[in-house]
Amino acid sequence: MVNGAPNRWTISPQPPRPHWFDAAAPQVLSGLGPCDPVIYASDLAGAGAKERLVRRLLASLPGQDTGFALQPAPGTVSLELTALGQPRLRLEGQPGPAVSFSQAAGRIYAALTCTGQVGVDAAMPAEFEAGYPLARAFRPAELDWARPLSGGNTPGAAALLWALKEAAVKALGVGFHFLDPLAVEVISPRPWQGGWQVLVQAGRILPAWARPEAGGWLAFARYY
Repeated sequence: MVNGAPNRWTISPQPPRPHWFDAAAPQVLSGLGPCDPVIYASDLAGAGAKERLVRRLLASLPGQDTGFALQPAPGTVSLELTALGQPRLRLEGQPGPAVSFSQAAGRIYAALTCTGQVGVDAAMPAEFEAGYPLARAFRPAELDWARPLSGGNTPGAAALLWALKEAAVKALGVGFHFLDPLAVEVISPRPWQGGWQVLVQAGRILPAWARPEAGGWLAFARYY
């Protein structure tokens, strides 16, 4: 969180946006763990993007009253941050579904699940060009399996691994405050649902999945 940024906002009704708006329709990722699926979507970064995404994801929940979720009364839905920056939704003052956000390439990504915790992260190869200290974040064995998935490109491989690691520590609710990137290891890649499913070892084992996105990688991790 940027210093001085508010750690709480309340979703209020907003006027409808035109049909050509730049938000992607919510998608469902099932099978990443034994419980409820992950619902995710993205929107152009900017004022109100997180609020819009939360409304749309809540409206996509099975059995959700769509009208309520899209146009909640002021104070009904709010977002708070923990001391370590993990977002927490509250509905009618009670804990709501787990939610996570990431920003990359001018877009905000959001993921929501009703069971356990979720982490989402998007990373671009440009973040890992020449001069980036790869050895401080990635094990040689990780880069060895990730390069072929990125066309042999090391910055692309680093973006894939970073997105998976960041998603995992977000799901754990600690970010990299207490975990060094080298202490978070991505293993066992296999093709799955148009992307790659992996396991992330971070003091415990988390299931995770990543797919190509906007020239980089978009990753999700679950923690129960």
